[in-house]
Amino acid sequence: MKTVGNLTLSLLAIGMLQATPALTADLGALPPAQMHNGITYITGGIGQPESTAMKAAAGRYDLMLTFAERSGAYLAGVKVNIADRSGDTILDIVSGPILLVDLPAGSYRVRADVAGNPLIKTVNVAGKTHRHVAYAWPNNIDERSEFSAFESEPMERAPCKSTGASSGMGEMRWNE
Repeated sequence: MKTVGNLTLSLLAIGMLQATPALTADLGALPPAQMHNGITYITGGIGQPESTAMKAAAGRYDLMLTFAERSGAYLAGVKVNIADRSGDTILDIVSGPILLVDLPAGSYRVRADVAGNPLIKTVNVAGKTHRHVAYAWPNNIDERSEFSAFESEPMERAPCKSTGASSGMGEMRWNE
């Protein structure tokens, strides 16, 4: 019986050694961490190696956001705005299909926008726990007209201001 136990341990050790390069390769595909306003984040997840690396690293971050169509197809180029309880923006970026963020404990409003179609969720971060929040838009959302989103939710877009052009109507520009 001792021989079977030693054989089992040997096979287990060999299996762990063989898995180590795969884990290292996945972590090697992880995009570099960035910092803005004291908030550390990683955005990416395009391609299988990078997506796998980000999912493997997710447990080291307070919050993981994923962006996809309802079909499951990941979306990149998502405008993400994270605001604290008082409404102050703490992170405003364009993200890949996955966003990992370290946030202080608290409640946040997370707005994700694809082609003028925003989804807004309230997210509570408890500090030592990891949260995963998924955003899902209708299929082919990035091919739809921005005007339909604008008409259905005009106040969610950046307000316009007049430049005071002499035509009396004024020239309208999007606020940045």
